[in-house]
Amino acid sequence: MAPISQERSRSRWRILDVVAAAVVTIGAIAYLADVLALRWGLNVAYISASYPGYLQAAWISVYVTTISYVLGMGIGFALGWVRSTQARPLVKVLAARRSEAAAATAADGGRSDRLFLGTLVLYGFKYYVHRAADAYVAIIRGTPLLVQIVFVWSAVIVYFPRLDPLLQGLLSGIIALTANTGGYQSEIFRAGIHTVHSGQVEAARAMGLSRWGAMRYVVLPQAIRLVIPPLTNEYIGLLKASSLLIAVGSIAELTTYGRFEAFHTAHVFEAFALVSGIYLLITVPASKLIEWVERRFRVPGLGIQAPRTARV
Repeated sequence: MAPISQERSRSRWRILDVVAAAVVTIGAIAYLADVLALRWGLNVAYISASYPGYLQAAWISVYVTTISYVLGMGIGFALGWVRSTQARPLVKVLAARRSEAAAATAADGGRSDRLFLGTLVLYGFKYYVHRAADAYVAIIRGTPLLVQIVFVWSAVIVYFPRLDPLLQGLLSGIIALTANTGGYQSEIFRAGIHTVHSGQVEAARAMGLSRWGAMRYVVLPQAIRLVIPPLTNEYIGLLKASSLLIAVGSIAELTTYGRFEAFHTAHVFEAFALVSGIYLLITVPASKLIEWVERRFRVPGLGIQAPRTARV
């Protein structure tokens, strides 16, 4: 009964921590609002009349973010899987195969030469795919997202000049965000796959499982549970990064809509207060959901989470 009572006590303390943090956050926001706007007159009537438009713009932000995130997850998983394998230098592979082929050529009448050619094609393809994946991730991580958005937008305008400007902006935003999150998610998947100890893969192969079988039944069930929290964090980060689509201008996402309202209605503080509040309403509950998911799907003994100790 003691462990159960201790767990209940910890749960109550966690609830009190969350409530206290919420009270402090609300108090700080209220004080900041009082300093910045309330003493000069906050237009509550504008906020109550205009918030539906902001919610519609927030829905567009969530829509673009979700599509890009799901597409980027496919790219990230494929690249992460490719980059999790060790790419032996092509020169070493060919040198080993050439020595084997030279030793066996006289015995099989030239069949080893064909085997060597097949090895050259196979390992050369795998080697350059691995290097292409590394180059993709390096480009994505080494350039700002704003530059990527403007670059893709310029390419879409050049190659699809007859598209409606709204469709041009939407297509540019989805492509740029998908490419960006795909590169970062590949790092998440690669790290998750590498976290599973290689001894487990060797044990699975010794039991008769193929390479794909070991990946399917041993590595992926653990790796996917490990990458759930960072993947959820990536979604939140991508949602906030979607505000950079303001550079496109033709997408009425939340930040773009807030800027338009701020400078066309002269309610600058109210507009950006609404934008900030809506982002908080989305990201704060999502961060709490991440914490719950991390506790719920944590793999015992795997990862960097320190074990809990009983309270004295």
